Amino acid sequence: MIPRIIIHNAISLDGFTHGFTPDTGLFYKLAARWKEDATLAGCDTLLNVPETIPDETEVNLILLVVPDSRGRLRSWHYWREQPYWKDCIALCSIKTPQEYLEYLSLRNIKYIIAGQDHVDYQTALKTLHSEYGINVMRVESGGILNSILLSNDLVAEISLLIHPKIVGNNETKSFFRVVDPNLSDERPKLKLIHMEKLRFDLMWLIYEVLR
Repeated sequence: MIPRIIIHNAISLDGFTHGFTPDTGLFYKLAARWKEDATLAGCDTLLNVPETIPDETEVNLILLVVPDSRGRLRSWHYWREQPYWKDCIALCSIKTPQEYLEYLSLRNIKYIIAGQDHVDYQTALKTLHSEYGINVMRVESGGILNSILLSNDLVAEISLLIHPKIVGNNETKSFFRVVDPNLSDERPKLKLIHMEKLRFDLMWLIYEVLR
């Protein structure tokens, strides 16, 4: 059994996740609907935060959960200090550098090894459910992770907070990016289960992912 997975994204009218200023207060207020046990945040999402992250110090040695099979995230000391995280887990693979696993262990950061070259999300999610009691997980990520989860039939719902903005930039990231254009199954069938107009002409749509 795996947790119930909900993708929750703030996007522009033309489907982009960047190139506009999202209403973050409203975004997280809506996210509370699912009473999640955990948030699955993409590694690129955390690597691309706008604020400057201070250097790690010994005082910071405490704990977060992010897929990072390549061992790129070195700002755990910053993320685990944020008030909304109570614990941290890294999702790794057999090919994750040993040096990175030692880096995690030294900082008491828990990790799950699932998959050979990349994270096997089916296996990782089963472990998160069985060993950590995670039943509901909200995904806060970009298009690549969203696409991987959808193409592997792991998502239950897609929630979109649509801002009345048009980005119109082909280089800007969209909330869904096809991993393999030859796989038509990557494009899921959806059923609209909620539609609501919110403040400042924002629209909130929730779709059930049909299996």
